Amino acid sequence: ACKSVYAPEPFDVGRSLQAEIIYDGQLIKLTTTGAIDPAAGLGNYVEALVRKHDVEFNVIVTQMNGVDQPSESIHVLHVGKMRMKLRKGKTAIAKEYYSSAMQLCGVRGGGNAAAQALFWLAKKGFSVVLAFESERDRNAAIMLARRFAFDC
Repeated sequence: ACKSVYAPEPFDVGRSLQAEIIYDGQLIKLTTTGAIDPAAGLGNYVEALVRKHDVEFNVIVTQMNGVDQPSESIHVLHVGKMRMKLRKGKTAIAKEYYSSAMQLCGVRGGGNAAAQALFWLAKKGFSVVLAFESERDRNAAIMLARRFAFDC
């Protein structure tokens, strides 16, 4: 993390987290008191979504290619068996098949919305930061996409 806020994501479950803060020449280490607990019911929720094959989440694009986006219009992130798609209305903003070049993770930083934000590098030269309606939706989207990508 390189910002003052860190939002654990599904891969952090079961792990202890440690932060090293360097401030005014001093090194401070902070560690969680125990392992990160899984969100109640998230695994069952994702398993139910896997059976649907195609899942859509309402999102807001907060950054595109590193540039803040002032618009708060609703977009739809489609997480499918073979690819992910971001669209606004009927217009596709991004449509990419899962590949080893694609990156998808929770965003570190962003204040109170950190737990609801996701970074998606769809392909070289195109990335977005998406804000979800809830932390549960953000984590489900990450887990679902990673599972579909692994299956591909």
